Amino acid sequence: MLTRAIRNWWSSRAGVPQPVEKNRPDDPAVQPEERARLHLERARALQAGGDARSALDEVERAAKIAPDNVEVLVEQGRLNLLLGETADARDSFQLAVAHSPSDVDALLGLARTLRRAQDAVAARPHIESAQRLAPARADVHFEAAGVMGACDDLPTAVAAYARGLELDAGNAAMWSNFGLLYLNRLGDAVAAERCFRRALALEPATVGANANLGLALDGQGRTAEALEHYGKLIAEFPDEAEYRWNRGLALLASGNYAQGWEDYELRNGPVRGTPPRDFPFETWRGEALPAGSALLVYAEQGVGDEIMFASCLPELSARVNCVVECDVRLEGLFKRSFPHARVHAARRDGDRGWLDSYPDIGVQTAIGSLPRFMRRSASDFPDSGGYLIADPARVTKWRDYFAQRAGTQPRIGIAWRGGTRATWRELRSVEPQRLAPLLEIPCLWVNLQRGGAEDLARLHPAHAARIVDCSDAADDIDELAALCMALDAVVTVDNTLAHLAGALGRATSIMLAYNADWRWVRGSKASPWYPAARLYRQHSPGAWDDVVRELANDVAHAI
Repeated sequence: MLTRAIRNWWSSRAGVPQPVEKNRPDDPAVQPEERARLHLERARALQAGGDARSALDEVERAAKIAPDNVEVLVEQGRLNLLLGETADARDSFQLAVAHSPSDVDALLGLARTLRRAQDAVAARPHIESAQRLAPARADVHFEAAGVMGACDDLPTAVAAYARGLELDAGNAAMWSNFGLLYLNRLGDAVAAERCFRRALALEPATVGANANLGLALDGQGRTAEALEHYGKLIAEFPDEAEYRWNRGLALLASGNYAQGWEDYELRNGPVRGTPPRDFPFETWRGEALPAGSALLVYAEQGVGDEIMFASCLPELSARVNCVVECDVRLEGLFKRSFPHARVHAARRDGDRGWLDSYPDIGVQTAIGSLPRFMRRSASDFPDSGGYLIADPARVTKWRDYFAQRAGTQPRIGIAWRGGTRATWRELRSVEPQRLAPLLEIPCLWVNLQRGGAEDLARLHPAHAARIVDCSDAADDIDELAALCMALDAVVTVDNTLAHLAGALGRATSIMLAYNADWRWVRGSKASPWYPAARLYRQHSPGAWDDVVRELANDVAHAI
């Protein structure tokens, strides 16, 4: 299907008659280029007044008069992008670049459009060309930083931000973005703090920079300072939810559950951009239910979060009639593990028809809200083993498989990658080559890393020979659970496997980044959620080698 930008350009080139207004700028007596310029000026005035749609109409009139005018095409692309018409924006900028390959604004616009369309790889050559052509333009370097970050080329992204800020040191927004790159992608909370403070020196009331400064302080272990910072902000701006949300994470990370869970209720809505799920029942507040009424516990966040918060379900379902909605991947596991609850697997596609099968539902709660009522202090966490139950038949199958493959040799599952770009993948993941001290231990290592088979080719042959690849099982949560139960132990980073193995009660060693997620309670070797797990933390950002050596020493002494 042709986009509007292409249709307009083609009709103008094909000589299709266009309606002509009787007054300027469409007066036929005025030269075409001048008429196009007048339309362009009118468009800019309309955009300045906040009417982007009418501005685009004016630009399209200019484009029909002067279809090869690069300035018009660039303005058309900018307005398309502003209005969320990404495909039209791409076509407009591509036409501009085709007419003038050295036009910096066209290259910049095309790169920005491709990045927003999640195609940073295609954007990269265009923004690199713009950098070569306009080395003194800060906006070009700032866009380059975004593109390089999306391409996972973090050193080049850092250099682009640094160069842009040399040219435009008063840009508070870019100082804040630079700080986020340091904090969320590089794990350097000290550098992040410097950037956020520069942003705040320029614009002291900026919500994002103030909130992120607290994260940077907390990320350095300066939790008391972070909480004091949030306290002052909340006192001054009591309606600003982001400050309370960040405070909640700091409280939970320090083990202050009674206060932390209250702020954690702000996790949906404008703070994180994820609206609450719309079920048609009143919100449960921990009260006893009337006879014949049921509580809907609905799924939220990721599979690992569902597993972690499900630790509340055995107690809850023993005293409350509840219907538990879960991710379809968890259906078998949850039905087996929580026999007192009615478990329903559903896709989060907005379909609510399945609720008709449970007419007794009277109230609802998100699964992530259960700890607010059931985990108010460290003593509220059960100290028993796991609460998930793997499929016995599948467990037997895997045990037989390993008995034939390894005999009595210890069997340890291993995974090294966790998260996505948005959830700190670089900080949570270990390059498999750095696991060499572990892989030198004489036991059968079992690859549980989802999609990790190709990583094995990069290992030393002697290490690769000790690994049996079972990574295909990671695509099926029920299969992975059974596989974990057939092993003696699991070694992993912070990912879904860590939660699954911990919830099964397996001996689990979890390698954590210096500024680990709040779920792992800062400074602790133990997890309140998973008593059988042991936590191994970086002593400084990026220092995985010390973690691996400490863990390897413990594994060697345990087998």
